[in-house]
Amino acid sequence: MCGICGVMGQAPDVSGSVVRRMADAMRHRGPDADGFLVVQFVALGIRRLRIIDLATGDQPIFNEDRTVAIVFNGEVYNYQQLTRELQARGHSFATRTDTEAVVHAYEEWGQTCVQRLRGMFAFAIYDNRPTSQAPIAGSQSPTLFLARDRLGIKPLYYYSSGRQFLFASEVRALLASGLVLRRLDLHGLRSYLAYGSVQEPLTLVAGVRSLLPGHTMSVQLAEGGVQTTIECYWRLPGPEAVQATAPPDVTDQLRERLSEAVRLRLIAEVPLGAFLSGGIDSTAVVALMKRTGDAPVRTFSVVFAEAEYDERRYSRRAAEKIGTEHTELLLTGNHVRAELPRALAAFDQPSLDGINTYFVSKVAREAGLTVSLSGVGGDELFGGYGGYNRTLRTERWGHCLQSIPSCIRHPLADFLTVAFVSELMRKVAEVLRSEHHPYFVSRLLFNTFQVSTLLRPDLFAASRDWEPPSFSRLLEATAGFDSINRASALELQTYMVSTLLRDTDQMSMAHSLEVRVPLIDHKVVEYVFSLPGACKVHPTHPKPLLTAALDGAIPPECIYRPKKGFDLPFEVWLRQALLPTIQRGFTQPSDTAALLFARGGLAGIWQQFATGRVNWSRVWTLFVLCQWLEQQQINID
Repeated sequence: MCGICGVMGQAPDVSGSVVRRMADAMRHRGPDADGFLVVQFVALGIRRLRIIDLATGDQPIFNEDRTVAIVFNGEVYNYQQLTRELQARGHSFATRTDTEAVVHAYEEWGQTCVQRLRGMFAFAIYDNRPTSQAPIAGSQSPTLFLARDRLGIKPLYYYSSGRQFLFASEVRALLASGLVLRRLDLHGLRSYLAYGSVQEPLTLVAGVRSLLPGHTMSVQLAEGGVQTTIECYWRLPGPEAVQATAPPDVTDQLRERLSEAVRLRLIAEVPLGAFLSGGIDSTAVVALMKRTGDAPVRTFSVVFAEAEYDERRYSRRAAEKIGTEHTELLLTGNHVRAELPRALAAFDQPSLDGINTYFVSKVAREAGLTVSLSGVGGDELFGGYGGYNRTLRTERWGHCLQSIPSCIRHPLADFLTVAFVSELMRKVAEVLRSEHHPYFVSRLLFNTFQVSTLLRPDLFAASRDWEPPSFSRLLEATAGFDSINRASALELQTYMVSTLLRDTDQMSMAHSLEVRVPLIDHKVVEYVFSLPGACKVHPTHPKPLLTAALDGAIPPECIYRPKKGFDLPFEVWLRQALLPTIQRGFTQPSDTAALLFARGGLAGIWQQFATGRVNWSRVWTLFVLCQWLEQQQINID
């Protein structure tokens, strides 16, 4: 796991210093080594966290004649198989790393090499081969080739001014370059307020975008600047791939794919363990680790003094049944208050979530781990509770409400907004008011009316059409699915990518910890999406596909437990231990906040929280946003 960065279009005396500043800003991602390549008009940088081939695997890594170089973040789990195949084709290897396998795969198969990679990755390849071997026909200049893994596990951001191109694993690294203006992106802001995280490909910095999952990008110098080309190399299987009925051996087929996914993710030359909440997803991963590996399994969980949120009896039961070396961190509001400045500084992009992963990653790293496995993605793929079921419910009645003539819907929405304060009525009003698909309404944190009263009027007006085009493309691609598979596809490509995976990456890497997520191995995902949605849900049996595939390895009390998700007691802490810190941000707003929000907007939200009209999530979301804007010195105007 690493942090990568680069620049094209600057002279070497400039690009060398730029790329070093960017790499220094990501030292936490790779404390073990750094490396740089600076040639005419191109510079690459890397901060490395050593996990495979500790002795000779530092980057950049080159091909045999040094005409191709790579900086790589992530893991390619099938690299040993690829290495053998490439050696048989005549390629010579100087290291034992997965990174070098990618270099030679690119030499052998060009940009289609990404189709052969199984893992989580974001990488950049500098190709300076003769024109006859160049990946773009007729190209006369060196090429940068960037790629991101299929599910979006690893981040990759870029900025193109037309004259120069920059990329990095973090938005903060791009800002550290000195070549990207610190200006607020209003569309990114609106997406953050709507969903509690910035929706890809947007960011909060004007001109900075995320390369979408399953996409590649080619960058070349052109007359007067740089030329970029983006292509999609992988999509979720479409509705046409879904079988009419589940095959009779579905449990065996799924178990085989899950076991392989976990086994591949146990490859490491450093200490490895897993997060264990005692829920179905994390328990399934740990059980498979025990079955497929030959080393003792170490597990970690966060527990709380607040009984309503504490789930230690489930994680302890799972650890006992599976047989792990289990470690708990008792997290209190006072601990969070003491650690809060460092936790907030860990956000590369602000998020409603993330703090929970920050603390469990901290305890795992302090216990000596460099790699941890996680159950992220299980809810979204296998039909969990919470947002997934809310999506199904909202879609069922949302289309009915939206069929009402607009001359009735809009006044009714205004009435419900004024007359009621409950979350349910807010959602009903937004469905009535909105022309958007009910899924996106079901996920809203602040609805359009709330944002209009919160933001400065001119900023609200300037950001009305903020939804990225990827939303409409996603709805079109999922239209033919049954309702269950459609909900899963939408969850995987919005909430999971823009919140869960981003938070997992930024908060674990803040502690130089690599987190691997086997439940969303792309071969597992493709298989699950070949099955009809009806086999993925059951009225009384949670996640029947996943639990059946584990064949009794998950304790029944962990399967049938009340579903809470990995939540921290923020409702309690914001009213007690964190109260003075958080309240100050709302009653005495910073200069940045004063420029962003309407007069009295923040104070009004705080008053609603204090009187129980909104829950902690709205308050926390705004607090994290303001802190991030201040720390990154983002210019509002």
